[in-house]
Amino acid sequence: MTLSTENTTPPLRIGILGAARIARKNIAAIKHEASNCIVVAVASRSAAKANDLIANYVNVPTAEHLHIEKVKVFSGNNAYNDLLASVDLVDAVYIPLPTTLKKEWTIRALRSKKHVLVEKPVAPSAEDYREMIYEAKLAKRYLMDGTMFVHHPRTDRFLSHIISSESSNNASSSSFGAVTGIDAAFTILGNDDFMKNNIRMKKNGDFQGCIGDLGWYCIRLAQLTFRGVGVGSVKSAQVSDWKLNEEGVPIDATCLVTFQADDVNADADSNLTLSFHCSYLHPWNQRGEVYGTKETAQVMGFINPKDGTVSFQTCNKQTPSSAHKTGGCVDVHVPCEVPQITLMWSKFREYCKVVEKSGWADNDEASACILSEMSWENQLIVDALMESIGGNGKAVKLPMGTSI
Repeated sequence: MTLSTENTTPPLRIGILGAARIARKNIAAIKHEASNCIVVAVASRSAAKANDLIANYVNVPTAEHLHIEKVKVFSGNNAYNDLLASVDLVDAVYIPLPTTLKKEWTIRALRSKKHVLVEKPVAPSAEDYREMIYEAKLAKRYLMDGTMFVHHPRTDRFLSHIISSESSNNASSSSFGAVTGIDAAFTILGNDDFMKNNIRMKKNGDFQGCIGDLGWYCIRLAQLTFRGVGVGSVKSAQVSDWKLNEEGVPIDATCLVTFQADDVNADADSNLTLSFHCSYLHPWNQRGEVYGTKETAQVMGFINPKDGTVSFQTCNKQTPSSAHKTGGCVDVHVPCEVPQITLMWSKFREYCKVVEKSGWADNDEASACILSEMSWENQLIVDALMESIGGNGKAVKLPMGTSI
């Protein structure tokens, strides 16, 4: 995928609220000219942390048009408010704050007429995110989450292979066949410092733990796949096994989410399930597998792929021995010239301009609102999984047709 660097439109001016580590990664992405964005301000209660972020921004070579010497620092207890109140400085803000603070500062940003890209999980609850969306629509500003892999061309290619097969006039004659389920995993092995001090371990920080952090991506893969084949409603969510830290935050969870066809008259056979494992207690693993009646499609490292050409694999229904002999598994290679995180910022800018011009076009399936609707549903599932843990592993039912 090639993005033109000859764009004459002005870049989207970005302000950063907070100096979280993930902000460094996003600043590096924004420096890429293909983002058509520019960091113009950083706000942190700690001046040292804000200046450290700016030093990181300045010290890496970047295109001349970014004018990095104009980055402004806001520090002190009123830093976030000062940035949001600035006149003709910032078009949009990036919010990597702890989950407990996201609703407050997202709404303040939207009321200040700033677009918002907020890190996942997007809010303390789906109901909170519903309020955030309401404020975005009222302000005619865009609200998007930072789920990067959605914007990678491999994701499009992976989904196209699955969805175009099932969506054909005769799915039984397609290469993949009908989708029957998804299995996914995202695990990391946290060291002692991470397990004791990271904000994802704190009930007053990112209290949804590994479910809101790592499980979020597994859920999004299922949303993208199931929506594509017409199974877009979430029926239930359940955590079958889990571990909590001493603050009651999930650090390991095995989960099951059931989706149902949008047709309320559909029978139980139309249900599709996502099973996934998310954990801070196991070595690095990022895996997504979609099962079909004729093929299985597997993508490794689907959340944070390496730069350049990456791949996914499809295997037909032959036995392992016959597949070995006949080449039943095929690697599909997908080039990507621009990092997925930069592609995310480029898409964010595009949608910001669309919303500024036309508002939230709720009836347009290709519009910016679809991503935010998926963020809301993603958060709804996270909420239900947290409720399942609180209910000793019971399945939590979700009402059909629920939407923002």
